[in-house]
Amino acid sequence: MTVATEAADARVIVPELDFSRTVPKDLVHREALSELFLTDSRKVTDGHFVAAAQIPPSHAYYTDHTDRSPIDPLLLLECCRQAETHAVHAHFGAPRDTVFILQSWSMRLPGAATARIGPGPAELVMDVTTRDSRWRDGTLLATTYVMRLSVAGQYLGDVSLRAAYMPGGTYAAMRTRRRGSTPPTSDAFRHLRAGTPVPPGRVGRTREENVVLLDAVTGPDTVSALLRPAGEHPSLFDHPLDHFPGMVLMEAGRQLGLLHAAEHAGDADQPWTLTELAASFQTYAELDSPLLLTARRSSRHESDEGAELRLSIAFEQDEQLVAEADIALTRAQRPTPEDAP
Repeated sequence: MTVATEAADARVIVPELDFSRTVPKDLVHREALSELFLTDSRKVTDGHFVAAAQIPPSHAYYTDHTDRSPIDPLLLLECCRQAETHAVHAHFGAPRDTVFILQSWSMRLPGAATARIGPGPAELVMDVTTRDSRWRDGTLLATTYVMRLSVAGQYLGDVSLRAAYMPGGTYAAMRTRRRGSTPPTSDAFRHLRAGTPVPPGRVGRTREENVVLLDAVTGPDTVSALLRPAGEHPSLFDHPLDHFPGMVLMEAGRQLGLLHAAEHAGDADQPWTLTELAASFQTYAELDSPLLLTARRSSRHESDEGAELRLSIAFEQDEQLVAEADIALTRAQRPTPEDAP
């Protein structure tokens, strides 16, 4: 396919993007091919590239949902993360051992609910520009990626991602120095069964192994839970990590938001879908200390089309704020008998 995209100073035509094979997995920091979705990335100008990903029609983690969304929003976010990680190596010259440090990201998907997706794999296109980049001696230290997402020519939404970069050896020394000890990796937390998982249906899942919340507690207008360090999970921890990555925190935030809706919004038969998020990350979420999530309602709106629920979520560990996120969940209006076909 040929993709038309708007550069800062001229209209350019990006050559045909390849959806027939994946990019090298080490360029997106993945080990399993089943967790690799990026298929191509083409540089347009300095700071502007277009990337492609294939969205699988079935996946043990990303399509295990009780709602009817054609594409998991967090799968789109993972594709954006892969496009960013690939770009820093392929387009910006970072060495293979460079460590990606997520600082913040946001996502809005106004077109996702109405997009028409066929029964087979979907072809995602990401039109990406960068801004506020910091370089030192030809090495990229940090930048912000602004991504416009489309599937089959249909606009889905936008993602903004701020990341910093650090050599692997420097990162390892920094982590040990800040902790006062070498951090354990997720391999040390395989098959951990402490705590009581939330029932899958309460967090939009059908399989218990995809539930990441433990020991939930419901308050008058809050819900809190602990994050499960599921080091054996093949999607959450595709390879050994020394902290909870941003994607795991976002999944936990989504599940807590859905649990909040189930506990406080009523009408449990009508599923909610994540449509927006904005998160910032203050420090590393350690694997070897309990991490508490608390969701509070910011607002709720009802209309003829459906409902929107906005929540603020705090991620706390050892009495310190690790990350915070604002999310929006939406729910379509239940058809009335006269509207039903």
